[in-house]
Amino acid sequence: MAELASIVVPVFNGMPYLPATVQSALDQTYTSLEIVLVDGGSTDDSWAWMQTLTDPRIRIERLASGATAADNWTEASRQARGAFVKLLCQDDVLHPQAVENQIQDLRRSPKAVMALAQRDIIDAQGHVVFRGWGTHGLKAGLNDGEESLIRSCMWGTNIFGEPVAVMFPRSVLGDALPWKDDRPFLLDLELYTRVMRTGDIVVRKESVGAFRISASSWSTRLTQSQTTQLQSWQKEILEATESGAWRRAAAYLAVKTQSIVRRFVYRYLKLRGAFH
Repeated sequence: MAELASIVVPVFNGMPYLPATVQSALDQTYTSLEIVLVDGGSTDDSWAWMQTLTDPRIRIERLASGATAADNWTEASRQARGAFVKLLCQDDVLHPQAVENQIQDLRRSPKAVMALAQRDIIDAQGHVVFRGWGTHGLKAGLNDGEESLIRSCMWGTNIFGEPVAVMFPRSVLGDALPWKDDRPFLLDLELYTRVMRTGDIVVRKESVGAFRISASSWSTRLTQSQTTQLQSWQKEILEATESGAWRRAAAYLAVKTQSIVRRFVYRYLKLRGAFH
């Protein structure tokens, strides 16, 4: 019998995209599957809609009002019963073979602590803006976790992407919990860091899903805040690996360059109406 896999979805005011997100989880080719939705106190129709779901693979829970994003992500992760866990944000979507492919990657590399793949970037209407995004500087197959963190530093960005691109063995994820939002824009990267310091990651150079951009996730203000938090994270990683002055300078330049690129991309996407 195939091992159970869990897709966990933290929800907070997830409409109108939540139904498409859940449907993409239900449409997986991997059949030994549970889908856990945890509502963090939504004030829209999310909880009412969740209560209408009847598929036996779905479980729903609700946290008290006032729960933080980190609280919600942590509770959703702890609710998982499967041997493999994928956290899926409420407006992203999985491609049908995502779970099957990433479980295959982890089984072929049993020492890996995380499976990573590329993802597509879609706009508010679901149109693809960029294909095969992420995993810059990493090779297909096994990559050393610590070295991968340094590569991310030197690229000046989170090369691992959002949770839609990632899968964990449940035991590894459990040891790394809780999700922490001391640096809110690095909520996912902070946990990846703790995990990758414990072992290798296995990389697939193929999209397993799509990350949806929106007006709330892209703005000039958010770009500046993200840059500041990335610089703080870079400093910690490079100091821990005793990197020299030249590497620190190159990493600083890279994060500044990525900030400029994000500003131009934001303006381009705004002009083409991608956020509405």
